[in-house]
Amino acid sequence: MKSSTDTPPTNSVIYYGSWTSYQIPFVPVEPISQEEAQQRQSYYVGYYNSSKQLERFEKYLDGKLEWQDKYIYWDNRKLKTRNMIKTDGSEINQNFDSNGNIMK
Repeated sequence: MKSSTDTPPTNSVIYYGSWTSYQIPFVPVEPISQEEAQQRQSYYVGYYNSSKQLERFEKYLDGKLEWQDKYIYWDNRKLKTRNMIKTDGSEINQNFDSNGNIMK
């Protein structure tokens, strides 16, 4: 992948330098190599499923996992569930309707 606008390969793991906006799921930007990521103080790792959707997004700080988001999608490709796990083990769960709107 040369830029964040390229489609990720199926079932892939991609390292990133950053992400943009507070949109859920996150939108990773600035693809970097694993070697470059490990030389940074902070970096992100995106895991893509067989449908090329982001299914897990992790932040690393000083080489340690800071937090991770896990995503499940409806058949129409809209986000169904977000599960955020923080360093302290606490979790935030959000559910979305089939149109991608958060359910309260």
